[in-house]
Amino acid sequence: MAYFLRKFKKNNDYYLQICETTYNKETKKSSNKNYKILGYLNDLKEQYKNPIEHFKIVVSELNKRRKEENEEKVSSSTYVTQNIGYFLIKSMLNTLHVKQELDLMGQGYKYEKTVSSFIEAMMYCQIVKPSSKLKNAQEILPSLFKVEQFSDDQIYRMINFIGSNYKKYIELFNSHIEQVFPRNYKHMFFDCTNFYFEIDLPCDDKQKGPSKENRKEPIIGQALLLDGNQIPLNMEMYPGNESEKKYIRKLIDEMKTKSNIKGRTIQVADKGLNCARNIYAAAKESNDGYVFSKSIHGKLLSDKEKKWLLLEDNDSNKWTNVYDSNGQLRYKYKSCVDIFEYEFTNDEGKKINFNIKEKRVVSFNPELARKQKFEINRQIEKIRKLNTVKGVKRDEYGDSIKYVNFESNLKGAILKPVLNEDKIQEDKLFAGYNLIVSSEIKLDAKQIYEIYHGLWRIEESFRITKSYLEARPVYLQTKESIYGHFLICYLALTAIRLLEFNIFKNEINSSELIKFIRSFNITKYGDKYISNIKNTNVLQKIKEVTQITTLDNLYFDENKIKNLLNYEY
Repeated sequence: MAYFLRKFKKNNDYYLQICETTYNKETKKSSNKNYKILGYLNDLKEQYKNPIEHFKIVVSELNKRRKEENEEKVSSSTYVTQNIGYFLIKSMLNTLHVKQELDLMGQGYKYEKTVSSFIEAMMYCQIVKPSSKLKNAQEILPSLFKVEQFSDDQIYRMINFIGSNYKKYIELFNSHIEQVFPRNYKHMFFDCTNFYFEIDLPCDDKQKGPSKENRKEPIIGQALLLDGNQIPLNMEMYPGNESEKKYIRKLIDEMKTKSNIKGRTIQVADKGLNCARNIYAAAKESNDGYVFSKSIHGKLLSDKEKKWLLLEDNDSNKWTNVYDSNGQLRYKYKSCVDIFEYEFTNDEGKKINFNIKEKRVVSFNPELARKQKFEINRQIEKIRKLNTVKGVKRDEYGDSIKYVNFESNLKGAILKPVLNEDKIQEDKLFAGYNLIVSSEIKLDAKQIYEIYHGLWRIEESFRITKSYLEARPVYLQTKESIYGHFLICYLALTAIRLLEFNIFKNEINSSELIKFIRSFNITKYGDKYISNIKNTNVLQKIKEVTQITTLDNLYFDENKIKNLLNYEY
């Protein structure tokens, strides 16, 4: 039995997945089954420099791990090895003291287990080894040392229960986090993502819409709000066919009301959330501030504004250069303050026009320009290849269709696709440029630039949720159970972030914490337990901060493990 990387042609691209070869002793035949879907090669290139080489390494690690697991089973078939690394998460839950109120929320419902023990157990499973809820019951929970066990039926019923009230659980956790780790509400970072479902027809909130991964299947959207310390603050799940733009105001208003936040906050979001309605809601209705990026393409900017972006240094137009340690230009920026006019149509269908004084900060990054021009040229090459094939459909052009014009005759019949040279030249001209608009005219340009670039943390949060916590595929059907699953992922992410920023002060990152948790196992040997944890810098840092002197011991007994599981930060 082994894993391998499968690559095959699909929709004029290569599709990647990791497959697993299994052997049937009865039929004496080998067969392949899907282990993990990776997606289209061109989509993966946005995240990985060389996706094929990257996933070959992943497959190699999977085969290495399987070999080690098999060797452990052979050498210790009479011994039981269980994970104890989850104590880091349990210690955070101990510190937040949420157990009693979680159980109060479950009163009146006839469940054999408490809500607190269920949420804890599912958080541990999601971090230690993300799997289906059935696999959680059968394999993952038994592999966790002294964690309460749940049957698959109990898991399905309780995940449905917490999903129907997921906003209340977020509110409860927020209340306890605020008491232990005071929040920074001065800045709030907001972004959205979506998760696709491999089903043919839309159902409930699983609706077809613009997918972040360019998928055609139905999706569910997730809006995420972080506080100024980059800790998750709120989450909203919404149908995949809805616009994400309205959720920034909804989540922030909800957060300010429930947490009784009186002060002014600055909303930080990417260009996808930048619209006249959100600017009006922030600055005019709520007296809040905003830092948004703004698209510089098409008709979204006037010719006057585009000309200002491209202006080189002169007496009235000064760029500030930022260099790296080798004296190479990292990026440059400049700013201006002016009054800008906006217009939108409100919910009643009435047009609203308003003026607002804004500071605009434009930056240019030469490395980003190089990457964007490379991508444009790649799309052009893709178009040229497709144009040589007869009967090619529009959807086969994918993202490159923005650089295609379809010529037609007087009767409307399409004659041939041709390159949109104007669009290509414009995108190359503005490659490497980024425009930020802000209500904070008293802040200097560098401060606004740095506030905006704090958004990388929210992108990292989505990456952790999708990669390390493996939020999808979702092995659930009902809307409530799906939302319960994403609540568990959200709480797991929040616990990891609290550890990273508040306990370990950014000296251990999220991926290192997750790897440590997954690798810390103990094996029962007589009346003792033997630890297999390796002596790494991460282990020593955790030992130093927590002052748990026994962490790197070879032997553990019941008393030491009890102290570990009862620890509070």
